[in-house]
Amino acid sequence: MISAGNRSALGTLAWWLIRAQFRSRRAATLLSMLAIGLGVALGYAIHLINDAALADFARAMKSVQGDPDAVIAARDSAGSVPLADINQLARDPAVLVVAPVIETRVRIDDSPIPVSLIGLDVFSAAAVMPQLMPRHDDRAVLDNIFAGGVYASPTLLERLGLRPGDPLTLVRGEQRWRTTISGDLPATHPDEQLLVADIAWVQQRFGPAEAVSEGRVRLAPDADLSTWRTTLAQRLPAGLLIRAADDDSARLSNLSRAYRVNLNVLALVALLTGAFLVFATQLTAVAQRSTQFALLGVLGLSPRMRLLQVLLEGLAIGLPGSLLGLSLGYILAVAFTQLLGGDLGGGYFSDSAPLIVPALVPALAFLALGCLASLTGAFYPAYLNRTQALAQALTSGFSQRPAAIVASPSRLALPALLALAAFALAQLPPLFELPLAGYATIALVLAAGIASAPLLTQTMFGWLSGRPLPAPQRIALQNVAQAPLMAQVAASGLIVSFALTASMVIMVSSFRVAVDHWLDHVLPAPLYLRSKATPLPQPLLDALATPDAPFARIERMATASLTLDPRRPKVALLVRELERDNPAARLPFTGPVLTPPVAMPVVWISEPMHEIYRVGAGETLRLPLLGREVDVFVGGVWRDYARQFGAVVISRDDYLGLGGDFQPTDLALWPLPGQQSVAVAWLAPPIERYGLELADSAAIRELSLSIFDKSFAVTYALEAAAMLIGLFGLAVTLAASVWLRARELATLAALGFDRRMLSTAVMLEGALIAGVGLLIGLGCGVAIGAVLTHVVNPQAFHWRMPLAIPWPMVVAGAAITLAAAMLASRYAARQATRLAVAQVLASAQ
Repeated sequence: MISAGNRSALGTLAWWLIRAQFRSRRAATLLSMLAIGLGVALGYAIHLINDAALADFARAMKSVQGDPDAVIAARDSAGSVPLADINQLARDPAVLVVAPVIETRVRIDDSPIPVSLIGLDVFSAAAVMPQLMPRHDDRAVLDNIFAGGVYASPTLLERLGLRPGDPLTLVRGEQRWRTTISGDLPATHPDEQLLVADIAWVQQRFGPAEAVSEGRVRLAPDADLSTWRTTLAQRLPAGLLIRAADDDSARLSNLSRAYRVNLNVLALVALLTGAFLVFATQLTAVAQRSTQFALLGVLGLSPRMRLLQVLLEGLAIGLPGSLLGLSLGYILAVAFTQLLGGDLGGGYFSDSAPLIVPALVPALAFLALGCLASLTGAFYPAYLNRTQALAQALTSGFSQRPAAIVASPSRLALPALLALAAFALAQLPPLFELPLAGYATIALVLAAGIASAPLLTQTMFGWLSGRPLPAPQRIALQNVAQAPLMAQVAASGLIVSFALTASMVIMVSSFRVAVDHWLDHVLPAPLYLRSKATPLPQPLLDALATPDAPFARIERMATASLTLDPRRPKVALLVRELERDNPAARLPFTGPVLTPPVAMPVVWISEPMHEIYRVGAGETLRLPLLGREVDVFVGGVWRDYARQFGAVVISRDDYLGLGGDFQPTDLALWPLPGQQSVAVAWLAPPIERYGLELADSAAIRELSLSIFDKSFAVTYALEAAAMLIGLFGLAVTLAASVWLRARELATLAALGFDRRMLSTAVMLEGALIAGVGLLIGLGCGVAIGAVLTHVVNPQAFHWRMPLAIPWPMVVAGAAITLAAAMLASRYAARQATRLAVAQVLASAQ
């Protein structure tokens, strides 16, 4: 057992050695801290942003939906809940109160931006939705909510410049309601823009007759939600569903889960690259102080204590680096939410910037993750320090391990086995609806690349070093070929960082090319008109059908949504004017288009729906349509990059045949030849009157691609950070190589190599190692890009696309990185030319 005095002495020694390490290796230590901090910062920032966005979105939903135990709603957004079912539900002994709600979208005084109008019964709503309770204003013309006034959220009043007592007109299609502002909604979410009115007035003006949109249920205190829900689900009509609060939480989380997991994986890769930098720094420190550690060993410091000392030094790098990362992560989270919104440009939540509130447990988890990465990087140098022979270290200093690699079939086995394992993992389906096997495949590809670095280095440069070359070049080749450990360390950072960068460039380019081609197919019309989810006014539709309208062709579409699974986001329902027997003329199918049975409705599902619900062409699908379940034939799968969680297209004729009411919300317009400007002028009055949106196909394409670029903005930042870390790692590792070969370089200087020749040799060595790293990184990047494109994207985002490698961009990136690596190697070259030749040679005696 170690006495208290010995523990104090060992503590003093450990602290003295840490201080000496920090003083002698300031630049490398700070870079290592920065690398660890950057990896922690990226992951922590993503966590903070997503956690704040989900919490903000949940608060916004709670202000509208309240806090019910369950919600009864129609599966079809065009459907409703009959009042008879609401009344029957209210008589259930387990139900304390049912709050009927009608929710619809209206425009205010023909404003182009629709808002939510919620009709409620104030008596039942007080128990379930207190945030929606209106506050009457004394300036109001109408006495109370039952007199027909509406109440607006403070944010909406501010946006419209209205105040209580002001008149306004609510418009939905041809239905118009002239009313006044009677007060506000003081408890709504700050970003919420909505109106509240008495449910009877909303039903009278906008419908539905004898039905409501939802019934929000509060159960009696002694009722069991799970049992009650199971019992009720068995007797609900087919077109209705029961949704619990945990379903809403799961749906909110599923909206962005794959997106944030992808970003966190990139942050972990940055942290892994930082661990390589700690590895290089600690290996250099061990090499520089090998004689000191050997002397301490002779004086009684055990091998175990020497190992713990190096690990403690690694922790001394990781702990402050992680603390720096937490601070930087918070700053990045605030900055990103201000620039890109709470969804980081992903398009999942509103554009508002949520409040970032750090929590203790996640902060401690990311702190531990950064320290673990630093300890991982320090482990192998610590092991070398523990196992090196004391006598050899005292006489000749640090000895590199392992020995030179021999090109043999056994040495090829590890990279080959890793590659085969990666290929096998890439064939596995998603786990927990996430591409976990795909991420493991990426890790194995990187491991195979790193494992192949020393073998490739020794084989390639060993052969080249035997060629007749000038002395500096031959020396550089021999150094790289005979130092496989340092070549592996130096190349590993570049392999990881460049492979990540190249793979993301390939994946993003493949995605962008696919979206560009997809837009060519889905935007055939010159002009598009929409009303933002509210029906288009009938006078406009009638005017478009007259001979005076300057249009050769008009195609109408209505949009709705279906709930197939309460815990998943809704599936879009698109009712379109297309030929039942020739849908390929308007939809970009990915496979065969099947002829449907004559007597059966046919639908065409999007690729995301095919991936999520495992439904394919030729199968029969049961859809909740128009208040009942309808069996439809799946005629094919089409490509859709606009709706991540699935879409169903049905022809207008089939929809009308099922009893639906076709109310168009979008128009595709083909003006007469040479009359597009005339058509735009013809549409100007109704656009201004009804607050519609008109855009040409070029503008939609430009907007779509700009949204695409915005959604990958954070990815580009992560790529740049990974490359910087890789270049820092190269510079530090080359400097480590110089220190490890101090006697060798001093001997060359004594034999006549001047500073210029030594500098040239070291810079060439850096270029050769960087070339190996970039070459292997490029191969790994192409493989990872294929995994991202063909495995991760379909499993995480449910989109498929062909692989498109932008060779000019990738090669240019490699050339720029090689040039930057050569500049980084100047740091090591300066170290080589500053060696005290006489002192180094004297210490070797």
